[in-house]
Amino acid sequence: MLRDTQFRHITVSPITGALGADIHGIDLASHPDDPAFDEVRRALDKYHVVAVREQNLTPQTLHTVARRFGPFSGNPVHAPIEGLDDIIRFVREPDDTGKVIGEDWHMDLAWMAKPPGLTMLYGEVIPPVGGDTCFSSLAQAYRALSPGMQALLHERIGIHSGKGVFEINAANSRLALREDAQNIDTIEAEHPIVCVHPATGERYLFVSSVMQSIKGLTAEESRPLIDYLLRHAVRPEFNCRVRWAPRTLTIWANPFVLHTAINDYPGYRRVTYRTTVEGWVPMAVPAASDTVAQAA
Repeated sequence: MLRDTQFRHITVSPITGALGADIHGIDLASHPDDPAFDEVRRALDKYHVVAVREQNLTPQTLHTVARRFGPFSGNPVHAPIEGLDDIIRFVREPDDTGKVIGEDWHMDLAWMAKPPGLTMLYGEVIPPVGGDTCFSSLAQAYRALSPGMQALLHERIGIHSGKGVFEINAANSRLALREDAQNIDTIEAEHPIVCVHPATGERYLFVSSVMQSIKGLTAEESRPLIDYLLRHAVRPEFNCRVRWAPRTLTIWANPFVLHTAINDYPGYRRVTYRTTVEGWVPMAVPAASDTVAQAA
């Protein structure tokens, strides 16, 4: 297994050439502020998805670990477990049928004005086979576009809607929803289609399955471009696949990736815990740097 030698205090092994890494050699619950913890943050900036193996977390310690990465982002859909307002429990029993939550390519809470910066998912009970999570890099997807398409998209704004999100989640009888979750059907957010990370300057596409239209275009004009971008964003060469094991904590830079759950474990139980960390209001590429990039 290839090891990334830039990291001295943890073992970081890339999953694919596009994104994703496995991490060994750290107990996140007992390393609050040391070089190893800082390297996990660096690995997230570099790989956007990290699967931190062999953790021993409870909902309470997951809460503690998550808050070291930043404040809770809020979740207007799912009711948290009792006593922890930022931890959500997902359960699928062996006899459950139908789609799993997150079975379509999506970004978490893309319809919020400030989507989560990080999503953290901890596997407590994991099937012996199946149940992988696939990720696709929106940074790689942006870089693979032609200069002409990049320029076309730089000034475009996508309109993302929560419409239908409540209905999808309410169809799962095992999910506890917030009392006012129905209100999310009315929420819309406008985000630049090409964004830049406020700290690293890395550019990425902001596209999602809840992107309804492009500002300034009709729905009929918007749809072909949205469909193209969604197909482009999940091309295999931009993907990685996290294979779960019990006690794995997978963390991803939510605005930088689309992800999808694989429903291929009928007859097995799966229990996971999720939380999210506050992100940033998506930022367009500044006009000056856009001009410089095109000139170069």
